[in-house]
Amino acid sequence: METAVPGYPLKVALIYGAKPSGHYAAARAVAEFLPPSIIEPVFVDLSEVYPDFGPLVAKTYLQLLSKTPAVWDYVYDNDFVAFAASALRESILPFSSQKLADLLLKKNIRAAISTQAFASLLLTKNRRLARLPLFSVLTDFCAHAYWPPKGVSAYFAPEREVAAALKEKGAPPEKIFLTGIPVRKEFTGLQPAKAAARKELGLAPHLFTVLLTGGSRGLGELFLAAQAIKPLLGRIQAVVLCGSNRRLCRQAERELDEKKLLRFVDFTDSPALYYAAADLVIGKPGGVTLAETMALAKPFIIYSPLPGQEERNSGFLRRHKLAETAASPDQLPPLIKKYLAAPQALELASRRLAGHARPHAARDIAAKIIQLLTGNGG
Repeated sequence: METAVPGYPLKVALIYGAKPSGHYAAARAVAEFLPPSIIEPVFVDLSEVYPDFGPLVAKTYLQLLSKTPAVWDYVYDNDFVAFAASALRESILPFSSQKLADLLLKKNIRAAISTQAFASLLLTKNRRLARLPLFSVLTDFCAHAYWPPKGVSAYFAPEREVAAALKEKGAPPEKIFLTGIPVRKEFTGLQPAKAAARKELGLAPHLFTVLLTGGSRGLGELFLAAQAIKPLLGRIQAVVLCGSNRRLCRQAERELDEKKLLRFVDFTDSPALYYAAADLVIGKPGGVTLAETMALAKPFIIYSPLPGQEERNSGFLRRHKLAETAASPDQLPPLIKKYLAAPQALELASRRLAGHARPHAARDIAAKIIQLLTGNGG
């Protein structure tokens, strides 16, 4: 039985944009490694704090993606646009942050962990929170212009390139820690063999298995991808993780009849078993999706990336020869056939991804935060 220590546990806010999302998954991953005797995690969903603002941003974002994706790609990480927006930040963000500050002060929050740039910006622009330790966790393989260079106690970066970008933007080098993108404990433990995982999921134990994923929201042209690979069924089986995209599941039920070898899965809170069952993962290169894929060393094919961070994640993968790209659904079958015909290529891709994996990022981030908050450790 643990002995209570005066002043502990400290209430620490884990702030993310909305759920489901990669930001939320990353926050949960870090929370899993925070000992309850020292830290009491308090989850803060910005879309609940600002209920009108969240849907507006999401709607605008999705409209830009569907109608003018180049505009979003330009705005996303353009230094000139960021500079032009700086006056807006200085005038509006301090006012906008008052509601978040009220909430954190009311809950007696002693520190904050942010997995989203906007949350970090809000915190750094509020004078009442000036002394609140803020830990910023980057969840993509890029550091865009909206991460604040000042007012952050520590940055946790996924790769050296991201750490270097933060330094260029003005973040103090001594506050940048190279940890990786946090993934939940289910991705870090001993995984069942592929055949065992498939059997547990009701899949054919010894059939080459492709996992298609559109992230937590099930975005991307997943239905078209499933249609494209249908001729390969029998040589392969496929699972499509639909996230919160229920419309995709309903469409599959209406229009696809290959339910035995092509399965569409509604939102699952425990995706690690599906990854363990897979030989190959295809999907949008969201940062957390990639970190989970790397943690289990599953070869990855880039498909239907969103403009902005996912395009930059794709660039990271290509620079390091960690993934191939399918620019359209009809490019998927040849790539799958390539791996079917050459198991050694699959093994090489697996080894390369494993070389960049940082499966214990959440543990390392939690340990560093505890050290910085308590003053203990090296």
